[in-house]
Amino acid sequence: MIEKVSGSRNGSLPARFYDQNSSRCQQPSFTGGASYTKEITDGLYHAKTIRRMESLKWLKGEIGGILITALGTGMVAPIFIGFNPFVKPPKNATPEQKEETQNTKLYTAMRQPISAVLAILFQASVQKYIDKGLDKVFNDPEIAKYARVNLDQSRLNTESRIKDTIDKEMKQEGKKKPSAIRALFSKKAEQERNAYKDDFNARVKARKESQLDKIASEFEITGKITPGKNSMPDSKIAELVNNQIDEYIRGARKLQKSAEGMIPRYLDRADIIIKNKETLNRILNPIINKGSVTVEELDTLIAQNKDNSGVKLLLEEIKNKPEDLRMHRIKRTIDRIGLIENLCDGNYERDIYRQKLIERNNVLEDIISQLSEQKIKDPKAADANSIKDAIDKIAKICNFEKRPDAEKEILRNTDMFGNKFETIKSKIFKDVTTRYKKLVERNYTSWNQFTKIGVGVLITLPITCTALNWVYPRFMEIFFPKLAGVKKAQQAQKEQAQVGGDK
Repeated sequence: MIEKVSGSRNGSLPARFYDQNSSRCQQPSFTGGASYTKEITDGLYHAKTIRRMESLKWLKGEIGGILITALGTGMVAPIFIGFNPFVKPPKNATPEQKEETQNTKLYTAMRQPISAVLAILFQASVQKYIDKGLDKVFNDPEIAKYARVNLDQSRLNTESRIKDTIDKEMKQEGKKKPSAIRALFSKKAEQERNAYKDDFNARVKARKESQLDKIASEFEITGKITPGKNSMPDSKIAELVNNQIDEYIRGARKLQKSAEGMIPRYLDRADIIIKNKETLNRILNPIINKGSVTVEELDTLIAQNKDNSGVKLLLEEIKNKPEDLRMHRIKRTIDRIGLIENLCDGNYERDIYRQKLIERNNVLEDIISQLSEQKIKDPKAADANSIKDAIDKIAKICNFEKRPDAEKEILRNTDMFGNKFETIKSKIFKDVTTRYKKLVERNYTSWNQFTKIGVGVLITLPITCTALNWVYPRFMEIFFPKLAGVKKAQQAQKEQAQVGGDK
């Protein structure tokens, strides 16, 4: 099972595993649910390093690619060109010939840093304006209405467009981002900068959610996805619904436990945990309360429990985990005690546990079969009413309100199942709308990349090459006249030899 990251104390389950209207425990969330990424990251030993690395994620984009390529061109390539061991002077060369060969290699090597600088000036500088231009085309309602509907982002804006809008709104409110330089030397400025970033990111997230919620709400009423002036064709929406059904089926499959593989492993682990629950609670809860554990402390515990093979095995597994994940594993082990007993109604037996896992598989298999039957058979013939009807049926399948208690325990507290029909239905409409948004984002990314390739090949690359041919010899004459003089002398000799040959 997949348990909650943060555990409780003394073997009790976390609060989120209890139904507000029942004393019975709920099943853990297997799909979706709350995200613990931030909590896990903040609790890691190297959290600061991870955040610093996260701040460099912009290097994954076009600008980052250009800068990294330029760095290699300007700093690495010259070394291999200037000291290329395969370019040698003629056999029995004079000292002058040897010097001439070396100067030629150095002259050629110096071309690389100039090329890198020009690439940054001409290629990197234009990226921002291409992005802004495309943002204008596909986000402005008066322009986007002429684009294909799967590129229209006038109501579901690109993230960059939303960020620009939020930035302007905050400036109008008199809120400005403190400079990074000030934040380096002032703790107060650093706190203000972090507070600004948190506020900014929260506003961006809220704006994205509000735009998505509005389109999804209209979709639920009309059966149409209308991102701008035009609506998405019904056939395309039907395909999105079918794709979303496939996603739900994959989620249900993940909840199942393989009889050949996973169930035996779950049973073996449950035997160890339940058999040693008192010992585990006594050993691990003080560690959880303290909030940390060292390798030395784990070695001591292993030595103290060397005669108990099950506890020793669990402690060794905890010890062998990366330092950042040991506490997570300890908390999860304590949580599983309650989760297993709850699944067996407080009376754990291996056969009972196996039967419960098999029953889970059967229930989920039946749900998967029902979901498959609701796929729209002919998307091209679909209309708004058939789309709404299909989503209505999906919501009924995912609603466990009228199911037996045993089945409720399997399905509750997951992302795709619930006990309120209208809530589930609204969520499905939003899921399909989110899938549409991702489709548009992929299309936009393709257009963005093709546009940049076209501009690069047809405009910036010729300009960069022309500028390099003009700048490079003049730069060398000013800053490296000796190398430039050698090159000039070689060129003069070639021209003179050519004139002599013509005669």
